[in-house]
Amino acid sequence: MPTESGPTDCPDCGGAGFLPSPNVLADWRARDIERALSEGSQPEAADIRWLLAQMRVARKALTEIVALAHDIHDPDEIAVRIRGTAHRALGLHIAEPVHGERDSVS
Repeated sequence: MPTESGPTDCPDCGGAGFLPSPNVLADWRARDIERALSEGSQPEAADIRWLLAQMRVARKALTEIVALAHDIHDPDEIAVRIRGTAHRALGLHIAEPVHGERDSVS
């Protein structure tokens, strides 16, 4: 990409000539928002809307995963682990420590 200081890599493709996957683009945008916040900048409305849309998509996918894992007629260890992982990510159930155990969340 030509600039006043000479050629540089395209900020969107990193010089590869094609855009990275949507997953990489989402990670880059999230990092840009984190960087701006750490420098004391306030997030823009468009960034907040994007984050909310990403959260909704992820929560919908996790909810569908939970439903699919519940539809398995012969629940095995993997289905139980899938449901548990998705439940924790969605915050569907509040985990309470077992009597005598310390809460490992800090």
